[in-house]
Amino acid sequence: MMDDVDQRSWRRITELHEYRKFSPTDRQLELYDALLSAPCPPDGDSSGADRLTLLGYGGAMGGGKTRAIAELAMDAALAFPGNNVLVARHHLSDLSSTTMKEFLAHCPTGLILRRQQAPTQLVQLRLSDWPEGQTSTVNFRHLSDWRGLGSQQYGAVLIDEAGQVEEDAALMLLTRLRHPAQPQRWFVAASNPWPGWFQRWFVQRELTEEALNAASGKVEFIPAKIEDNPHLPDNYADVNHALMPPAWRERFIEGRFDALLGRVYPDFDPDAHTWDQPLPHFSRYIGGLDFGGQTETAHYTAAILAGLVRSDRLSPPISEWQRAGMRTPPPKPEHHYTLIRLAEFEDRGPGVIQRLEQWQKACRRKYGPIRWAADRSQSAWIDHQRRQGIDVVPASGAPGSILYGVNLVHERLTSDPPYSFYTPELTQFPLRMSEYVWQSGDDPDPRPRKRNDDLLDADRYMHELLQQLPRPFRTQTFRLFPEQPRRRARRYLEPH
Repeated sequence: MMDDVDQRSWRRITELHEYRKFSPTDRQLELYDALLSAPCPPDGDSSGADRLTLLGYGGAMGGGKTRAIAELAMDAALAFPGNNVLVARHHLSDLSSTTMKEFLAHCPTGLILRRQQAPTQLVQLRLSDWPEGQTSTVNFRHLSDWRGLGSQQYGAVLIDEAGQVEEDAALMLLTRLRHPAQPQRWFVAASNPWPGWFQRWFVQRELTEEALNAASGKVEFIPAKIEDNPHLPDNYADVNHALMPPAWRERFIEGRFDALLGRVYPDFDPDAHTWDQPLPHFSRYIGGLDFGGQTETAHYTAAILAGLVRSDRLSPPISEWQRAGMRTPPPKPEHHYTLIRLAEFEDRGPGVIQRLEQWQKACRRKYGPIRWAADRSQSAWIDHQRRQGIDVVPASGAPGSILYGVNLVHERLTSDPPYSFYTPELTQFPLRMSEYVWQSGDDPDPRPRKRNDDLLDADRYMHELLQQLPRPFRTQTFRLFPEQPRRRARRYLEPH
């Protein structure tokens, strides 16, 4: 429910809509209701209170998301005089040709005091009844390099096509919501159904909402559907439904976030691949490494460690299958070793290699000797690790090794029973597996998308190393006399 402050803001916004001849759809009205009904502070006094709404608007294509972002930018700038608003996408070229173009097409020229195109794109807006010299600014920025925004302050942050934007960029922008002109601060993200932070924040609701509510904030998600947009052709949904493959229809026509499109490991299932039993005795330990950069925006440096247990030792003992009435024992395992991931490392920035090596040494103290495999193109880092006394070998790196390694991981996941697990202590690994997708397009030689793939690259190198290990064999002790020590058996075989 809106309080008095919210009601005044809404009346002002509706007046602005009439002036701009903008008629929100029923779905877009839900956006305004969410943004203007932020929770009251714990003391119940909402007058002048700073409040924050995180709003996700996502789903089907053609739902009116870009138009909504453009209109919200105008509303935030005009309803809160002196405001500073950010409209953003990952790439500037996409921003200029879509969201910014939509903004300029529907913003009355009489409201635009000044437009700047270099060094940054911005539009200054002003109403005639404002005090002399007071303006609001709408900034249009790309987020492919977001660190430069660290000193900015905004009243509203509006991100279009948020599925293309890095999570670190979104987190940084949350800290920029502090402009005094707009106490009812808005963080609005619009996206089609893609795996990533948008899905986790707004659809799966993984943010700590109780703590946010206690701080006068809230999280809302509003689905976007094709039928919400009255400006589309009447046959828009039917034509695209006929042309698209089933997975695309579920995502882009029906707007389903649970229809996973293009996952590299579609059979990965935390329920099936989490090892929740006591750990077995491991035969050996192996790991994978992927070295990243030394800056805060570089690729991650990642590592993953697994224990190997002989698969036949995980099979039911003879007594169990005999008691179960089985005439023959279970079939031999498809893979000689079962792999259980035990630890992970994912970090970046200055000093990351030193932190990695400290983590590796801690793993060695806990588990014992470990052999690591790393990208063979990173030979300088491999040599550096060897000088530190760490056992590292280059991964195979053969032509087609990416798809080969993906297939090695896939085989162990899809076996019945699986031969690949991870312990519940790993948090980034299941997240990265769920969001790992193929690059889009018609490339005849597809590759996984290069975003947050470093931990899974390390996992792939580990599987390539596993493939090179000798197969285990059963040791059978031959003794003529069981009571005699083994070292004396030869005496009874020597001729007299």
